[in-house]
Amino acid sequence: MSALDALRSVDYSLLKVKVHDKKDMREITMLNLPRQLRRPANRVLRCLLLAAFILPLISSGAAAQARDIQAPGLALPNFADIVERIKPAVVSITSTEIISPERQKQDRRNQPFHDPFEFFFGPERERRRFNEGEERREDSGGSGFVVSDDGFILTNYHVIEDADRILVRFADKTELPAEVVGTDPPTDLALLKVDAGKPLPTVPFGDSSVVRVGEWVLAIGNPLAYEHTVTVGVVSAKARKLPELSRDFALDNFIQTDAAINFGNSGGPLLNTRGEVIGINSAISRFGQGIGFAVPINMAQEVMKQLMTSGRVARGFLGISISEVSPEKQEYFGLKSREGAFVEAVTPGFPAEKAGLRKGDVITSVDGRRVATSDELIRTISSKAPDSKVRLQLIREGKEMQLTAMLADRKEGLNAAQGRPRGPRSDPQEGAPLDKALGMVVEDLSAESRRYYDIPSGMEGALVTRVSQIGPSFEQGIREGDIITEVNRTRITDASQYRAQISRAEPGDIIALYVETPRSGGRRFVTLRIPKE
Repeated sequence: MSALDALRSVDYSLLKVKVHDKKDMREITMLNLPRQLRRPANRVLRCLLLAAFILPLISSGAAAQARDIQAPGLALPNFADIVERIKPAVVSITSTEIISPERQKQDRRNQPFHDPFEFFFGPERERRRFNEGEERREDSGGSGFVVSDDGFILTNYHVIEDADRILVRFADKTELPAEVVGTDPPTDLALLKVDAGKPLPTVPFGDSSVVRVGEWVLAIGNPLAYEHTVTVGVVSAKARKLPELSRDFALDNFIQTDAAINFGNSGGPLLNTRGEVIGINSAISRFGQGIGFAVPINMAQEVMKQLMTSGRVARGFLGISISEVSPEKQEYFGLKSREGAFVEAVTPGFPAEKAGLRKGDVITSVDGRRVATSDELIRTISSKAPDSKVRLQLIREGKEMQLTAMLADRKEGLNAAQGRPRGPRSDPQEGAPLDKALGMVVEDLSAESRRYYDIPSGMEGALVTRVSQIGPSFEQGIREGDIITEVNRTRITDASQYRAQISRAEPGDIIALYVETPRSGGRRFVTLRIPKE
């Protein structure tokens, strides 16, 4: 019998292959191979037969192993199913503002080249586009989504800001007028209401606190008037702050995503792979592509509840300036950990002072809820209603203690705490030689320097007149015009007392300066390490 005939006559039921897969080690044994295929001359056919039967087993074992080691969550979801289910609840919003003739004239005076048409052809050509003295309209657009079947719609405040008329358009082309139920500019949120005469489809809420960086997300909105556009990306980061855009920077807690967001996406939902909204698309970076930001839905839900009931949002307020516990502060104040919110200053007349809080305290919990960072403290206090009582657990001079405070209203507190406007200044005199160790010049306060830096007559201390950009003082935020009022918890009234206290420190020691900034009303501890020679 030839080898080919032998191959054709193989009783494949007798071909037994045993595969042992243990710690990536495989043992393969063949039994009952026909004698004809064992001869050296038939080595090629034997190899082919081995390959035909063994390789599929090996590959299936490898595939099984790959499935075993595959990281969870890497499989792409079916985005089409999510879009099909959520799209009917996402709306396009058109906001119309009616511009009066007086407002038009004021705009032309303040921004003569506001419109590109006017820039190229002049204001006379622009005026001919509209009848002089008549009202005109300005339309802007954005997105939103239905949060209850009776017609409540969540969007961004800047989408409907100053709007005289609001029109909502659904995916089925239905158009309905909308009324503003309430707004919250600090978080850039607004709640609208439409009367559809029937139950509306809604977007389910997720939990933004459990969202992880790298998780798949999907955005639906109306970028550049392209209605119901879908984009996909991942969560790029969490707890982002946007100082250039925020109305209340301390409340910022944005989700960053690379899902494409453009003008018109504002107010639309950011969804997880279960089709739950985890954020409200609100902002984009001017300087880079694929950098968008969304308000976390947990924050939005808290705001929405208050808007539904009262049309406004009221937040608790303590009246303190806080910061993180730096390594230098931890060492200087003898703190066991860096957790908590470090109290830099206490505003007179506000709840914190009335409760007995002091600068240098570290707040570690509110009503038994642990506070790890200054941002957590702000969000916890802001989530509580004004006039409510809170129990503050804190550390003062190494000892734990508890205080009770009655909260004020955050908006009223911030307005009252704003510094007064500053007047014109004259040129200062040349300062003393630069202190090379700390990188700043400190002088006595004089009548001239008080006028120049607009320093209140009752404020005493040592005036910072120069700061080196390569010294430790600059790195810790000390600037020209700051007043040092304490050194190592000792009150000082002039530059000589400042130098006397500094001279007691050795190279490598940490010193604590209490710094006040008259131009902004800020007060804070600054901890500096004396450089070693």
